[in-house]
Amino acid sequence: MIIRNLLVVFGMIGMSSVAMADASVLITAPVDRVFVPAGFDDNDKVEVIVHGEFTSSCYKMGPVSAAVDEVSKKVNITAQAYYYHGATCIQLMTPFIKSVEIDRHLADGSYTISVVDRPDATTPMLRVAKSTRQDADDFLYAAATYANLETAADGSREVVLKGQHPYLLIGCVKFDEVKTSLGSDGTLVVQPTTKIVDGDECRGTVNNRFEYRAKFTQPLPTGEYLLHTRVLDGNSVNQFLSID
Repeated sequence: MIIRNLLVVFGMIGMSSVAMADASVLITAPVDRVFVPAGFDDNDKVEVIVHGEFTSSCYKMGPVSAAVDEVSKKVNITAQAYYYHGATCIQLMTPFIKSVEIDRHLADGSYTISVVDRPDATTPMLRVAKSTRQDADDFLYAAATYANLETAADGSREVVLKGQHPYLLIGCVKFDEVKTSLGSDGTLVVQPTTKIVDGDECRGTVNNRFEYRAKFTQPLPTGEYLLHTRVLDGNSVNQFLSID
C-alpha cells in the first residue's frame, strides 16, 4: 500500500510538472512588419502577412484577426502568441510569419494598416482595385503546396513550386506561365497560372504531382522579402526570405 501511494504521489508530481510545462498565456505577438501583397480587387479574399521574431522557444504563434473600418479605410490587426511560462526555454531568435485573412470583401480604395499594441511595426498601405469580372479569381492558379526561391551554383534564381494538379474527367491541367511582381514593401508575389488541355499533352502525367521550376530574373538587393504565392483554393503559400 505504501509503495502504491508513493507511485500515486510521484505520478501526481509528474502530471503537475507536465501541466506546468503546458501552461500558456496569450500575449501580444512581437510583430515588427506587415507584408501586403499587390493585386487584390473587391472580389478577392484579401490577406496580409505579419512577421516578427520570438526570443526563445517558449513562444509560438497564436490567433490573429483583422477588424475593418470601411468609413475611415483602416484595418486594425490583432496578433497574439502563446507564452509557455512553465517550460524550459532555449534562448534563440525564431522568425515567424502568419497570414491574416480579412473575412469579407473590401470595397475598392486604399486602406491604412495598424497592429494593435505594436505602434512601431512597419505597415504599408493596402490597395484594393475595382474588379473587372464576376469570377472568384482572374486566373486558374496551380494547386501548389510548396513554394520557394532557390539559388543555383551560377547565381541564377528559380521559383520552385510543388503540389498536385486536380484530376479531370476529360483533359488535364498544365502550367501556362509563372508571373512575378515585387512590391515596394518587399513582397514578391508569384502567380503560377495553369490551363486545361487535352489529347497528347496529357500523356505521361503520373498522379498529377508536379515540381515546376521557373527562371527568376528580377534583381533582388540584399534584404528581407516575403515570397507570396497564389494557389488554386484561393489561399496562398508564404515563405520569408533573407537575401544576402
